[in-house]
This record gives sequence, C-alpha cells and structure tokens, in this order.
Amino acid sequence: MITLKTLGRKLEKLEASMQKDARRLSKLIRKVKRAAVSETMPRPNKARIGGKAKGATASVSSAGQKHNLSPEARAKLSALMRERWAAKRATVAPVAIVEEATPVSATDGNAAASA
Repeated sequence: MITLKTLGRKLEKLEASMQKDARRLSKLIRKVKRAAVSETMPRPNKARIGGKAKGATASVSSAGQKHNLSPEARAKLSALMRERWAAKRATVAPVAIVEEATPVSATDGNAAASA
C-alpha cells in the first residue's frame, strides 16, 4: 500500500519535472523566435566579417601578453597605484563623516526650532 507521504513525494517530483520541461520549452521557443528574426535581417558582406575577425584576433593576442617590467618600473607603478587608491579613499571617507554629522546637527536644529 502506498502511503500519503510517498504520494506527496511523487507529486512533488512530477511537478518539478513539469516546471523544468516548461522552462525548456520556453527557452526553445525563444531560440526559434531569435532565429526567425535573424533570418529576416539582411546579412552583412562576408568580406567585411572576415576583416573584423582578423582585427579581433590580433587585439586578443596582444591583450593576452604579459608586460615585462623592470623592478624600477614595477616600484614606480605600485607607488602610483597606492597614491590613486589613497586619493580615492580620501574622497570617500569625508562623505561618511558628513552623513554621521548631519543627523546630530539636524536634531540640534530641530530642538532649537521647537524651543
């Protein structure tokens, strides 16, 4: 005999699989619609596509290269970055101080106004 608990579990599994299938179906429908739209749009010239691809591969290969820095250049770069980060922290810190100070002065102002 099947218990109520077992039936509940089977029902949960069935509902989960139905939801999963519904998601798959909606995904497939979206793919078909995108394919239909792309077929209606005019295709660019193949020569232009080839030219863009060559330029893209050249930039990718150069971007992946490591920069060999001398120890002096590395120290200079690290000092420059530390200065930038310090300047960034300096601009962010006063805002927090001003926000903390604002409610205190607002309550003092309200107390003075109500008195």
